[in-house]
Amino acid sequence: MLRPRLVTVVMACLAGVAAPVAAQPRSAADSRIVVASLASDTKADDLDFQGGECVVDPSGRRMACAFQQVFLTRSPLDTDTCLVTTNRFERQFDRQDERTWISREPAAGVCGVVDIATLVDEGGEVRWSLEFRTEMTNRADAACRGANPPAERFSWRAVRRPLPCRFIQPGAVR
Repeated sequence: MLRPRLVTVVMACLAGVAAPVAAQPRSAADSRIVVASLASDTKADDLDFQGGECVVDPSGRRMACAFQQVFLTRSPLDTDTCLVTTNRFERQFDRQDERTWISREPAAGVCGVVDIATLVDEGGEVRWSLEFRTEMTNRADAACRGANPPAERFSWRAVRRPLPCRFIQPGAVR
């Protein structure tokens, strides 16, 4: 039989476990998030894939991510050959809510173009989507009065793609 004091301690511990995750700072063990296997939803024929690894700061409000991109393009010299190109980039994200992180680059150029990335956890930190869009913040110049370009979206949904080539060879590797 459990003594009343032991029952009180066990109940207090269980109450701590059941507390909402957002209310607790992330531990070092769960501060890493892997964003794997993203492919373009915007361009279904595109062979552009991305993935990343992120580290959430102890407050759980900021996250630093390093992404690796690999894409295949047809060789201009041989249409049976695809060139494999890689690119690495980093982004800093701020938590918007339990599932959504936003990254905003500083405004640049005459039009004040702002590059925005939105990263959304669509299921248990395994299924992610990543949207890139740009917005012009200064419309005073005539060259800046056009529409913002359409957003480009990547997700886990359709990562398997047919290859348009029989051979591959290295392109630019960064």
